[in-house]
Amino acid sequence: MKCAIYARISTKREEQKNSLQNQIALAEHIAKEYGFTVVERYIDNGISGSGFKNRSEIQRLLADAKRKKFDVVIAKSVSRLGRNTLNSMQLADQLERIPVRLILPEDSYDTDTSKSRLMFNLKAILAEDENAKLSERIKLGLQASAREGSRRVSVPPFGYMVNPVTNKYEVDEVAAPVVREIFRLYHHRGWGMFKICNFLMRKGVPTPRATAGAANAGTRWQQNTIKGILNNPVYVGKLVFRREETTGTLAESELYKVRRKIEADQQIVTDDAHPALIAEEDFIAVQELMKKRGKHKSNGKESLFSYIVKCSDCGSGMHFKPDRRNGAYVCGGYVKHTSAFCSSHIIEQQKLLKAVREDLQAIAKDTVKAETLFGVVEGKVAESQVAVTKELKRLEKQINETNARFDSLLTLHVDKVITTEQFKQQNERITQQQEDLANKKAELILALESKQNFDQQLHAFKKEVGRFITLELRRRASNETSPTTVNPQNRSV
Repeated sequence: MKCAIYARISTKREEQKNSLQNQIALAEHIAKEYGFTVVERYIDNGISGSGFKNRSEIQRLLADAKRKKFDVVIAKSVSRLGRNTLNSMQLADQLERIPVRLILPEDSYDTDTSKSRLMFNLKAILAEDENAKLSERIKLGLQASAREGSRRVSVPPFGYMVNPVTNKYEVDEVAAPVVREIFRLYHHRGWGMFKICNFLMRKGVPTPRATAGAANAGTRWQQNTIKGILNNPVYVGKLVFRREETTGTLAESELYKVRRKIEADQQIVTDDAHPALIAEEDFIAVQELMKKRGKHKSNGKESLFSYIVKCSDCGSGMHFKPDRRNGAYVCGGYVKHTSAFCSSHIIEQQKLLKAVREDLQAIAKDTVKAETLFGVVEGKVAESQVAVTKELKRLEKQINETNARFDSLLTLHVDKVITTEQFKQQNERITQQQEDLANKKAELILALESKQNFDQQLHAFKKEVGRFITLELRRRASNETSPTTVNPQNRSV
């Protein structure tokens, strides 16, 4: 009979390499005793057993089992199959239905001789319970290390590197100036995150993931990356442990963890743990500035035409800039994506207001059609909302297609149609596309959510227009009722 061997270790530490070799040796010994021919070995190296979909080798094993590439699977124990009871039971069910014989020598389990699955299920429950206890022990150990100031993450924050001797963060002289520049541009120059992203991309500055050597690192700086840097107290020399914790996984996926933020009073903070890149007073000022910008709402006076005025070239909303020419509107596409996307099309607020007044005067002199005017404005915004909704649906379709391409790519890799290197290269491109699409989707959702803000703007706009028309009507009425003034010099004698 043809036999397959499955082995797994959860980390790539040196001491676990022996465990991997022992698992394989035990399985080969059992195969020899039974007279099986080992045709394939499936090794998940350095992968947690709490998930299932993230283990490429177990997925490949199932795919090959369905193709009848072997008759028997040997694994050391239930815990090697996984530390999630439901996953382990589902795997055993799938193999049994194919049917493929499952032998777990350490647990004395063999589908050909075991009369029931009771022992298997019990071992699976014990494996999951042990995994939970192990996670708790690791968590407590990490918390103790954090209190001592010796806790470090595997990948240091952008701007730092880890000293292999002291295990402490040291300044990365290449990346640290970029961090300081980001804080300076945001704090002292008043730049927004979009503008900082575009500036760094034009300068060719590598992203944090690219600097860390990540396989799927992109070349585009994202707003969330800038926000993460500006929010991170590590840059004032502090180590903060337990800012977030994993609470589970997404319903249909084991690849994406669900995390929740930990309250500040429950976090573990170590001061002066490493050299600071930013002065603490500057860091605090940036946090206050971010809160202020996040809470900022237009009041209808400083930016009367926000969400109403659109760029005639690209269709983007015009952004109000109070510091430009005593208040001016600039193309939103230019603000976000620089001149490569569109021109600034800057127009001073006073000039725009004058043009609007002239149009309103023409309306008032003819027939007061304010409601018609407002209807046109609301209609245009409604059209814009429909266009955004349509674009959002198109984008979601692209996201689904991209996710499907990834699934197909994974299948090709599992089936060994493509090499690991080919998989990595194509996966890098797909991951970048997924990231770009996710950012575009976030922008569109933000545009839809701005509808409420637009309603406030339109109310202010209506109020201002109504006030102007009332004044214009009063002026006309005054001109019509006031007596004609006669110049005494023109009287006839």
